[in-house]
Amino acid sequence: MTQRNRKREHYFSILPVTLLPLLLIIIGASCQPTPRELAATAQAQAAPTPTLEPVVIAAPSGMAATAPQPIPTTAGPNPTLTVWINETSPEHAQMLNQMVAEFSQASQIDVELMLVAPNLLPKLMETAVISDAVPLPDIVLHPIEYTMGWAERGILDTAVTAAAIDEIGRDTFNPAALQAVTQNGAFAAIPSDGYPQLVIYRADWAQEMGLAPPDNYEAMLTMAQTISNTEALISGFVIPTESNLTTTHQAFEQIAAANGCQLIDEKGEVLILEPACQEALDFYYTIVHNYSPTGVQTDVSVRNAYLAGRTGLIMSSPTVLLQLAGLDDAAQPTCRQCAADPGFLAQNSGILTRISGSGPAAQPANLGEMMVLGITTAADRETAVAFARYWFNEGYPTWLAVESERKIPMRWGADGQPRQFIDAWGTRPLGPSAPSLQDIYGDDLIMELRDSVAIASRWGFEQGQGALVTSLYEELTLSVILQEMLSGYFTPAETLVEMHKRFIDLIPNYAYNE
Repeated sequence: MTQRNRKREHYFSILPVTLLPLLLIIIGASCQPTPRELAATAQAQAAPTPTLEPVVIAAPSGMAATAPQPIPTTAGPNPTLTVWINETSPEHAQMLNQMVAEFSQASQIDVELMLVAPNLLPKLMETAVISDAVPLPDIVLHPIEYTMGWAERGILDTAVTAAAIDEIGRDTFNPAALQAVTQNGAFAAIPSDGYPQLVIYRADWAQEMGLAPPDNYEAMLTMAQTISNTEALISGFVIPTESNLTTTHQAFEQIAAANGCQLIDEKGEVLILEPACQEALDFYYTIVHNYSPTGVQTDVSVRNAYLAGRTGLIMSSPTVLLQLAGLDDAAQPTCRQCAADPGFLAQNSGILTRISGSGPAAQPANLGEMMVLGITTAADRETAVAFARYWFNEGYPTWLAVESERKIPMRWGADGQPRQFIDAWGTRPLGPSAPSLQDIYGDDLIMELRDSVAIASRWGFEQGQGALVTSLYEELTLSVILQEMLSGYFTPAETLVEMHKRFIDLIPNYAYNE
């Protein structure tokens, strides 16, 4: 079996070179010191990589148009569309170049494509809103956490978005995904793709030790305690805890939701001081403080610990599924048994999407991350709808094919083939002569992954309070507080009070102060 070569080079972003100094100044000026920056353990910094030139694809003159239909124009230059995509890998750059060239050739619309590092996206959008130095894009692919806040601030155009969804075919999308992007009866963005957060554990260890699957607080704590072995350098439980990561927030959000802890209610009252939230935070602190490695953890360190056999319980995105099977040259399994069998971990891991808490309001909870295509108020209606139409038709299979393990389609199918995209997910080979996810993990897991993204009970969305969620992610408020607690600045009880204070500080004219 030929391994798929998937280099993990990380680019700062793909932006016009003239904007980079300004962006660095803006980001540097906005970063105020926090207690986490004084902690003894600091995040390991990746080596700098060269900044790429902007990708600008111009439609060739005189080309015959194919679908999508060309937009009528008067004599003169082609219309231009600026598109931001929050992916920066070389594989994505190559694929997106192909897509925009195809779209431009067919539509006679010039595309200026910018690949923006995910951690820079919210700050860059803020800069575009307040400064002419960075123009607002026409189209932006982004995580759903930013959608509702951007729509409320007038960045996203809900009317054009609705027109695009209707033209593509409203009934071809996952209904739960459409509901997730709906606020006050309007579509804030178009759901593209997503993935569920996973709880992954060593099923072979669990069987040997007589442990139940870690699908609830008690079972998770028992497994973490049982497999933890400081002499053998084996940690019981590893999740991201670095304050600069959205995944730090997301790991806790799922743990909290599993105990019935909600962020906010429909009236706008922050609920983080409720007993269910204190129980969730106490559990989080106990399992991480007692059974995780010392120092802050990142997505990479979580992955590496599991691949090396140095932990038996993690939370991660589905990106790790290829790595467990030995199909990622950049992140190979190195556990004791993996030298003889690179697929050992894939065969001996249990994978869950839901966990439950321990309190009276506990319920099985999962967390789904969704990428959505936003049309901004800067966009021309016809050109933006044309691009959305292309993205979800001709370009969609191409987009979904790169790192498909974390791109479960939110558009299920097209007219006449209502499930062509969703049924194909997980069934295609992961590389030349390589198996598919379905071949490796079986039908049941593939079905569970497909069905668990859009139905997740995300904080704030069902209550119509997505704007607070946007602010939390833009400021990484929760991630910072959690690391401060783990670094010893606050006890869990003090942390909950601090959470409440910082959360309500993000809500203008908060009406429930005592």
